Amino acid sequence: MDFVPIIFGIVGGLALFLYGMVLLSNSLQKAAGERLRYWIERLTKSKVRGIVVGAAITAVIQSSSATTVTLVGLINAGLITLEQSIPVIMGANIGTTVTAQLVAFKIGAFVMPIIALGFAMSMLCRKPLYKYLGEVILGFGLLFLGMNVMSDGVRPLQEDAWVIAQLASFGATPVLGIIAGAVFTGIIQSSSATSGLVIAMASQGLLGLPAAIALMIGANIGTCVTVLIASVGLNISSKRAALSHLIFNIVGAAIFFVLFWPFVSIVAMTASDLPRQIANAHLLFNVSTTIVLFSFVGALVFVVKTVIPGKEVRIEGGVKFLDERTLNMPGVALSQAEKEVERMGAIALSTLEDSIKAFKENDLALAKVVEKKERSVDELDDFIGGFLSKVTRLELSNTQAPRADALIHVISDIERISDHANNIGEIAERKIKDKLVFSRQALQEIEVMFVKSRDSYRKALLVIPKKDPELARKVSDIESEIDDLTKQFEQNHFERLESGKCNPKAGVAFTQVLQNLESISDHAKNIAVAVSHGF
Repeated sequence: MDFVPIIFGIVGGLALFLYGMVLLSNSLQKAAGERLRYWIERLTKSKVRGIVVGAAITAVIQSSSATTVTLVGLINAGLITLEQSIPVIMGANIGTTVTAQLVAFKIGAFVMPIIALGFAMSMLCRKPLYKYLGEVILGFGLLFLGMNVMSDGVRPLQEDAWVIAQLASFGATPVLGIIAGAVFTGIIQSSSATSGLVIAMASQGLLGLPAAIALMIGANIGTCVTVLIASVGLNISSKRAALSHLIFNIVGAAIFFVLFWPFVSIVAMTASDLPRQIANAHLLFNVSTTIVLFSFVGALVFVVKTVIPGKEVRIEGGVKFLDERTLNMPGVALSQAEKEVERMGAIALSTLEDSIKAFKENDLALAKVVEKKERSVDELDDFIGGFLSKVTRLELSNTQAPRADALIHVISDIERISDHANNIGEIAERKIKDKLVFSRQALQEIEVMFVKSRDSYRKALLVIPKKDPELARKVSDIESEIDDLTKQFEQNHFERLESGKCNPKAGVAFTQVLQNLESISDHAKNIAVAVSHGF
């Protein structure tokens, strides 16, 4: 038998299927915009709700990998916890079974019209939403076209006794099918594509129900590869979430391996045709695994924390106090905004403290935390700025209007302080990587500047709740003192350079740290002045 046309048919059909899946998933995510992140972040407060959210989002975007990778990103950003993520992962496993249910339908005659409609909409529609909808339809059509091509490609294998015997072994020895399904899915990184190929082969009589179920169970393990890859380089919690996905699917596979033959018998009763039985097996496997392991989320968290030890860095993201329903009460809305501004200021303060600690202790991991905290402050700047913008459009009293304006100025300065702290974190990274050595005097001068700048910023933050003019004047006095110290320390630095006591590369980093700390004190003064004038 000439296997070349068969291989081309399978590979070409698989490529069409995968491309259709990617186009379908990406277009739906574009249409959803940031709502995907929003719903995962907002609706994961309970385990049951997390499962529902994971299942619903994955069913819509047709990609458990997209859901879980987004989830890992949210954990890395500090928007949700490890405990919140596990139920969503369980739900994503359920949601991905929709793909198998779809491909079990026989709509081959309608594939070309669907592709033509999707292509026309994606090319001719100018509104982004309709354009993305066209891409979704096109992806859907390509997915089924890939199914048809794979089905036609594997048809000649019906006549090959050796191939039939090998595939039959997956049913006779289920562990072989599970391993094959895991390896194949791990390579192509799509359990949905594995499902499509399994159903295509089953529709041509190449696979029996036991072999198909074994491959599907293995596909659930192999799909974890995408999330494991996505977690590389992220924080401990993200790595733990990826590992929990793998452990959850391996435990589920182990349970159903023990109960394999009774499960096959149950699935056989769910439908009369084999493709639908396979799709139902996928659904029953994931729903049953979630029900059985739902009560063991705490134990799963314990296991992954044991396997991946270390301190979990919790970076708070999102807003806590803002509620747009209070916009009809300007006084309440401003009080909420003020609380959120104070919280934003506290995060920026910890960013500054971590950046200097990373610099002094050559802590590269802490420098990475600084970067994440800076992004959290940026997000708060956007959220609070948008909220205050809406407040300023309300009918404000003579005292409320300047208060709103002052808070807008304050968040701008806090955001800039966070930027300067991040700059110091980046200098710390450069210091570590280039192995820069600083003189004892230089390190002492940086310490003096840090203590002064931190003191200035701390006092500026206290001006917000206390509205104390005397405290604002102290911030201004410290800023003047820091200006004088900056000039003095820069002069000392030039003298050390001339005498050869200072390495030029280290000297550049020293000057940059001074300038960033001096700028932080400038912004601290701006905060104090804005509050004292606006409140």
